[in-house]
Amino acid sequence: MVLALNGSHLSGNLRPLALEEPRALGGGRMIAGSWPPRSLAKLGPSPPPSALPTASPLPSNDSQCGEQILSYGSAEKVLIGAVLCLITLLTIAGNCLVVISVCFVKKLRQPSNYLIVSLALADLSVALAVMPFVSVTDLIGGEWIFGRLFCNVFIAMDVMCCTASIMTLCVISIDRV
Repeated sequence: MVLALNGSHLSGNLRPLALEEPRALGGGRMIAGSWPPRSLAKLGPSPPPSALPTASPLPSNDSQCGEQILSYGSAEKVLIGAVLCLITLLTIAGNCLVVISVCFVKKLRQPSNYLIVSLALADLSVALAVMPFVSVTDLIGGEWIFGRLFCNVFIAMDVMCCTASIMTLCVISIDRV
């Protein structure tokens, strides 16, 4: 975001509030919670717009956040899709191996390893419930296609699974001290 500041008219705490015209922030759309241009005009005149490049969203984006939709070529989509699928599959396979090894190897069935299994299950839930949908969303340009209801479910699963993984890491670190 480029600030349009005129040092002779703005001072003190008002300087951070001055913004360039909303066009520069995303194709003429206002960012949610920002001041309309009429309110900014009262703060003082702004210098001419700078020559910095600005990102503008594609017309099909219904978002009012001024975010840019990512667009990849066919080769990039194949490469990125292959890498994301490989990461997801390796995450699933690696965490399954941890759970299976602790369950079937008698020497590994110790209370301290149960926390490792808990971490593997939390990471497995991230790999199954979060990573595939994020990968698809990234590949199609950042637009959510799975519906509003599943968007809310997805956000809840993302927060819950990632928090479980982080909290398990915290417990493991406390256990190791």
